Amino acid sequence: MSTLAGRAVPLLAVGLVVGLVIGGAAGYLILGPPPGATNPPAPSATTTVTSTVTASASPQVSTTSAPQAPAVPTLPATAPVSLDPKTTAVLVLDYVFCYRMTGCNATLPAIQTLLTSARSAGVPIIYTKAPVPKEIANQTGDTVITNDIGPEKFLNTSLASILQSKGIKTVVVMGIAANGALLYTAQEACVRHYTVVVPLDTVIGSIFVQAYVPYQLLSGPGCSNANNTPLSPSHATLSSTSGISFKTG
Repeated sequence: MSTLAGRAVPLLAVGLVVGLVIGGAAGYLILGPPPGATNPPAPSATTTVTSTVTASASPQVSTTSAPQAPAVPTLPATAPVSLDPKTTAVLVLDYVFCYRMTGCNATLPAIQTLLTSARSAGVPIIYTKAPVPKEIANQTGDTVITNDIGPEKFLNTSLASILQSKGIKTVVVMGIAANGALLYTAQEACVRHYTVVVPLDTVIGSIFVQAYVPYQLLSGPGCSNANNTPLSPSHATLSSTSGISFKTG
């Protein structure tokens, strides 16, 4: 008897739940929704899709605009200079690699003319990495530095002592690698208080290199000469092979 009584309690509870569920559903079916109530409209699939597309498309428009190309720096005009042959040297750097560099051969006639003028005035000419193209080959009396190991030609070489022994104050720098030997040697020369002249028509390389290297020489630390004032002491001057002359007498 006690066992039956123990089972009766959970059975009664289950019956009450079932009854409430059936009764509630039946009451709703019989009575219907409260007066005045209306069924909410089903969500519009078209509205949802349209709003989703619109929301996702809007940010894409603002993020697909083409990036602006960096502006090429504006350089001042090259300056003609007249140099004292007694205190000037011409550096011809790494032209052994001329055959590798696009545009190098086109600069050789102008370099040759400048070297001829320098030799006639008694200006010392210093090369690195000879032999070089025959048009600008070193001659008897020219100096050749053979132990250079990087783009900066003062590093671990005799260049500084050679210039000092000759009383040089101004260097004309030409280099096959504009963003290498030319730039780094010219900047180091400025730091060492030499006045630097770079003939711009000998600078070769990509459009970027031909703009960047002269800009760096005039604007970077050491050589800065923003207005390209001719022969500003311990700074760089941008000139041209035809604009470089040597004083006589």
